[in-house]
Amino acid sequence: MSGTLPSPAPTSQFGFTAKAWIAYQLEKVHSGAIHYVWFSTELNPIANGESSNPVMLYCDIDVAVKKKDVNHAKLKDLRANLLLQVSRLIGPRDRALSRALRREIRTAPVEMFRPQIWRIDLRKVDASRWKKDGAHSGWDEQYVTDLKAPEFEILVE
Repeated sequence: MSGTLPSPAPTSQFGFTAKAWIAYQLEKVHSGAIHYVWFSTELNPIANGESSNPVMLYCDIDVAVKKKDVNHAKLKDLRANLLLQVSRLIGPRDRALSRALRREIRTAPVEMFRPQIWRIDLRKVDASRWKKDGAHSGWDEQYVTDLKAPEFEILVE
């Protein structure tokens, strides 16, 4: 069958990330629908560690949510990161809202952490917006601090 099928198209026109529903909602409602995401140019970059592989992150969070494992390390990390984000970004401009959001995050039911897979259209996100500081050398990981709705779609919710 050699030569009868077309060559696969490169997939680098897209980036992929796993995001928790609660994080998406927090950014959508309280950060002007501007999203902060780490992403890779592959859905399953096996050279990355599990902490930087959208498929592995999705699976870990999905299992924890479905088992209602509130003590799962990944859910604890997500909760801690959200608390930090609220303190840093919302706290300085609205202390009362920051306190209310932190209380809500600390008591949020596990279902609010259900994972999503996002596909980022990299043709719409100029490479100058991609940041790599803090990335592991040799891993396919970078982040964008100002992703907007027309630049991504939620593939799995």
